[in-house]
Amino acid sequence: MQNKLTGYTLILATIFITLISFCSPACAVVLDSKDTRIDLPVLTTPNNAVTPQISADQNDHVYVVWSDNRGGPQKIYINTKFGDSGWFPRSVPISTSYPKPPGVTEDGNATLPQVCSDNSGHVYVVWVDDRAFKAGVGKRDIYFRYSKDYGATWYPEFIDYRIDSDNPGIGDSINPQIACNENGNVYIVWQDDRNRAGIYEVYFRSLQVQFSKPVDFIVPYQTPELRLNTGVDAGKYQAAYPVISTDKDGNVYVAWQDSRNIPEDSTYPGIYFNSSKNHGATWGSKATRIDSAPVGFYQSLYPVISSDEKGHVYAAWLDNAGRVERGDEFAADGSFDVYFNVSSDYGVSWSNKDRRIDTPAKKVNAKDVAIASNNQGIVCVVWADNSQAEGEAMIKNNFNIFLNHSENYGASFRDSDSNIRIDTGVTPGTTNAVTPKVKIDNIGNVFVGWLDQRSMTQDIYINFSIEKGRNGSWLKSDIRLDYPSPAGDSVNLAMAIDNIGHVYAAWQDDRITLAKDNYNIYFIGGFLDIEALLIAGQRLGEACFIATAAYGSPFESHVELLRNFRDRYLLTNKPGKWFVSTYYRLSPPIAQFILEHPYLRPAARIALLPFVGIAALALYTSPLQKILLIFSLTVAGWALPTIIKGISPFSKGG
Repeated sequence: MQNKLTGYTLILATIFITLISFCSPACAVVLDSKDTRIDLPVLTTPNNAVTPQISADQNDHVYVVWSDNRGGPQKIYINTKFGDSGWFPRSVPISTSYPKPPGVTEDGNATLPQVCSDNSGHVYVVWVDDRAFKAGVGKRDIYFRYSKDYGATWYPEFIDYRIDSDNPGIGDSINPQIACNENGNVYIVWQDDRNRAGIYEVYFRSLQVQFSKPVDFIVPYQTPELRLNTGVDAGKYQAAYPVISTDKDGNVYVAWQDSRNIPEDSTYPGIYFNSSKNHGATWGSKATRIDSAPVGFYQSLYPVISSDEKGHVYAAWLDNAGRVERGDEFAADGSFDVYFNVSSDYGVSWSNKDRRIDTPAKKVNAKDVAIASNNQGIVCVVWADNSQAEGEAMIKNNFNIFLNHSENYGASFRDSDSNIRIDTGVTPGTTNAVTPKVKIDNIGNVFVGWLDQRSMTQDIYINFSIEKGRNGSWLKSDIRLDYPSPAGDSVNLAMAIDNIGHVYAAWQDDRITLAKDNYNIYFIGGFLDIEALLIAGQRLGEACFIATAAYGSPFESHVELLRNFRDRYLLTNKPGKWFVSTYYRLSPPIAQFILEHPYLRPAARIALLPFVGIAALALYTSPLQKILLIFSLTVAGWALPTIIKGISPFSKGG
């Protein structure tokens, strides 16, 4: 009996391991049946909830923050989603309005929050606060708080932690951006005009939250904060629209739009960059220009950046300068194009020349650029442009959403001759699709969301690729996310994903507000239904399958044999489906490792041979043959130890 159980265990283990060979990261997105209002509780008096931002961890927690005027001045609120159990019944206020300026009782307005989170329940939020301005003793400032219990309670207790110091002088601090890692490190960058009225510059502060009991400590990496637009005198040239990215090892990257103009030093306006290798404690003494627009009355605008854990930093921006080497057709014509540059050494050096990545064969007017990357070399840049609008549509500035992508860490882009149009559910040039957001997981699934006016109201749409963003892999008809009834305008889309199969979107929506021009916050989520995709037979043999990685082709005979075994014996019953659905998560890193190390293929094939044999026996033998085979194996399992013992020269009497 024990041997029988051992045999059955071996068979189950074999099936268990074999499943890894078929696990696919590609899958259909199954969205919630309806979007959900999350600025809870629902009030009987009007509240205006605006500018949502979103973050998600790898444990199925989602955090949405926004600015809300319930009860008077605007405060920052948050709600948290816990897996399938849902949202908190009451959203939690983050900003306290304390400390107040001396002699002041009125709260300031807290606006424009930004949020990030880690996988341990730590959530970090920064915002702009005008309490000093309303008191007549200062300008807008940047404040910060954190939670260590998934957003339920917030610290420091009873007060807000101020980030900017107004040193050397009082000035407006606006447009904060935030990044964090798993070790309590938080990085904050913003625009600040402390050195000269009306001239903003880029300032930065980083800190580490040292979690301890009973008291936590916030330890800044620098006091006071640092100016990052280095290489020019403070307060002389405007630096604006900073963006930030980081990795898990303390590398921090910031890019911005810079107006410096020093002809004798060959220093001109453009996109500038600075980096730190020690959590923001120190930065480069001279910021690096990363665009190569010709000198002239041109503009390079609104940079976006992304980075991975292998030292690659990617930047994209809008540029109306044209480039001389492209010829007269591409000379500056007043319209904006999308340009890109990459660093492969943690931001130390950049390519000598940037690259235009929107379709070079047409004159386009691009806007709203966004970028995302993963650790496998996939880089996607999206934007809106009106290249496919004609006549009256061109006059109305009807825009569509386009994408170009790289699969080799930004070394080259695959869609430069013909960019991929993402808003596929409408005739080109007949809608106004704008402000796209893009996210990529480490499996290679790409999600793009945007605002779209095809239904007269402004609504939220999404499209996705399950093949790294490649042409032909996007839905033929995109998906609307916000519920169509009652009708309303949806704006300020925010998106997040994790690497375990979820995609999330939040936005502000006026469909049921109690007062004109007021908004509420709505949310919808989705997950990657690998089981449904596998049953449908889609994308069989994607390169991330271990079997395909081992044998080199999805159509190799051994791979087809294993696939048939999966279809006939695993996907026809609940336990088999569960195995497939569960183990698809384990195959991508294993298969990727094999792909990156081809010398492992022979060993992987040898390791797969027992499973190929089991699949062949299961598929190509009759029921009677299967019974006889199992019986023979069982008898052999019982008899073989005795036979070996009897013929051993070391046995008794031998």
